[in-house]
Amino acid sequence: MCIASAAIAALASAPADGSASGTNVVRKSGDKGVVVLPGGAKMEVIWCAPGKFRMGSPNDEIGHLADERIHVVTLTKGFWLGKYEVTLGQWDSVMTSDHSRFRGKNKPVENVSWLDCEEFIDHVNDALGGAARFPTEAEWEYACRAGSTAPFSGGESVGGMAWFDKNSDSHTHDVGLTKPNAWGFYDMHGNVLEWCSDWFSEIKGDAIDPEGPPMGMFKVLRGGCWFFFESDCRSANRVKREPNLRNCIFGLRLAFSDGAAVSPLRENTSK
Repeated sequence: MCIASAAIAALASAPADGSASGTNVVRKSGDKGVVVLPGGAKMEVIWCAPGKFRMGSPNDEIGHLADERIHVVTLTKGFWLGKYEVTLGQWDSVMTSDHSRFRGKNKPVENVSWLDCEEFIDHVNDALGGAARFPTEAEWEYACRAGSTAPFSGGESVGGMAWFDKNSDSHTHDVGLTKPNAWGFYDMHGNVLEWCSDWFSEIKGDAIDPEGPPMGMFKVLRGGCWFFFESDCRSANRVKREPNLRNCIFGLRLAFSDGAAVSPLRENTSK
């Protein structure tokens, strides 16, 4: 059996609810957990079960760009992703300094390079045993869409789900003030761009668990930001920048592979 066929067969045989093979854990996309970061800050996370989705955008979508070619992506493993963008309070719980322009513990950390974020992840993993990581670009779009094929996870327009150029008043806003998507994620559109693990590359076709090329010049950012037009905050929009570049529109959302780092969510968990 070829590798692609084996991966699809494994997905087909896995529990439809995304439960881990060989365990009694039953999860579905949208289930919630919590991670305690070094320094004590808590981070709410949401489970994304294995699945298949259409990545990219059609040619007639407003704002469509040539590098958004539609292709089918199969994700054979579930993962946890931050319910919110990483906040300044969470960043400062882990790191000794930050470069954020806009202050406030519940605002998204920004003015961070991909390398800064990699250092943050390394510190988290030193304490939690290696489960934290950047989401892949495909994982990010899968979580953003939450089953939608529309330009935005809520439909044809951003519909109150984003801080962008027309409503941001030229700054970031506390996370979680916009409408969530169908799985419960906030600010997937707008507020700050979010770094992904992938080196930027052109779309080559349907893929299983894509991770991007092994090297490159630019890392991928997703989601749009407070400075962008609405069309630039679409689910499919891709941005590429050098990994050492800082900007007050760059932030991140943390992913976790399944493991002991994530605990069931209890009441009154703070951002």
